[in-house]
Amino acid sequence: MATAKIITWSRLDKNGQFPIGIKVSQKGIPAYLFEGNVLASRELWDATKQQVKKAHPHALRLTNFLSKRLSEINGKILEFETDQRTYTAEDVINAIKPKPVVDVPMPPALKLPLFKDVADQYLAEQKGLGNYDVYNTDKSRLKRFYEFAGEQVTFANITVELLRRFTLYLRMDRNRNHKEHKPLSDRTVTNHLLVIRTMYNRAKTAGLIGNDTYPFGGKEKIVIKFGKTEKIGLVAEEITQLKEYKFDKYQTHLHHSRNIWLTCFYFAGMRITDALLLKWSDFQNGRFYYVMSKNGEPGSLATPAVIAAILEEYKNNNHVHDLVFPYLNEVNNLEDRFELRKRISFVTKMLGEHMGIVMGLLAINKNASPHKARHAFAQLAEEKEIHPKVLQKLYRHESMLTTMGYQSNFSNKKADEALEAVIDF
Repeated sequence: MATAKIITWSRLDKNGQFPIGIKVSQKGIPAYLFEGNVLASRELWDATKQQVKKAHPHALRLTNFLSKRLSEINGKILEFETDQRTYTAEDVINAIKPKPVVDVPMPPALKLPLFKDVADQYLAEQKGLGNYDVYNTDKSRLKRFYEFAGEQVTFANITVELLRRFTLYLRMDRNRNHKEHKPLSDRTVTNHLLVIRTMYNRAKTAGLIGNDTYPFGGKEKIVIKFGKTEKIGLVAEEITQLKEYKFDKYQTHLHHSRNIWLTCFYFAGMRITDALLLKWSDFQNGRFYYVMSKNGEPGSLATPAVIAAILEEYKNNNHVHDLVFPYLNEVNNLEDRFELRKRISFVTKMLGEHMGIVMGLLAINKNASPHKARHAFAQLAEEKEIHPKVLQKLYRHESMLTTMGYQSNFSNKKADEALEAVIDF
């Protein structure tokens, strides 16, 4: 069985620094994975503790990155061993290396400045890039626009007046994705206008149209405004209720959906995509290492007892792709981004429906979709007055302002105290 460890190269590179990476050995033959990380001195690496010393300005981040890489390699070795494959150290390294970016075939060059020409090219790009969610939602919005304006609509036809009439058309329409006959929300109307503006901007960039007929922004034009939405999460008592509820034997699907929701919550409001992609190799020495899919930020968290108990339930399952949860087992290739995102979208919707049933069983009148686990964590963090700097690390936000802006959605204490002070006479 191959072995892997983190090493520093004994010789200086051309810049006078020591490369640091992973060495894999199989039957005495080594292979190496160096990805551009270097140390000014080999003394900055603690080989015993397998971590970069604190004297390095990015010690924790670099250690987490290398530990994550080592976990991936060990996971791949276990996969090869389980499959009883004949392999070399080089095979392990090649299986881990990032795949080269494949050029997305572009549709034929635009001949006429038709709105649909630009939109079709945009959708083809999104599909080629594997952005299923963007492709699917924007395709639906464009379909609605064609129902109103026709597929032969040109950019010259898309005037301020036409967009105002389209807005009215949307407000009189109904949501077609739900069983209830509900009117479209303000945010849904805004999203339809956004996709039209995106096509207009692409046409401008391509030189197909000029600025003189641009219908968005400024005086007497269409201004797109984003209204604030209420972010309401479950409170501590409701989360305890959720944890302790005993499902009947025919409700195992609800039990597993609860497990996913609790995983998202206890891992600091983890996004549902990352929860579904949890791998056994991400868990090492009682800690959880993962790179956030949304922004590529690496990090590490202690594994709470609640999560440890949930993991035990899945240990004896058939671990397809080394995944903890079975929802993505039917995806043949996790590298096929479009199919992966398509399956995640379906599972997310299904989990939301399951959690709606669970809330009914608990007599809780709140939305508990997987994303709401993030709101619940943020709400409790605000109540416990956790410092934004700590939350920034947990959320993997690049900017403190992003964290503070997000937490402001859950900050009601001062307003409540002010109200009480005024009316308490």
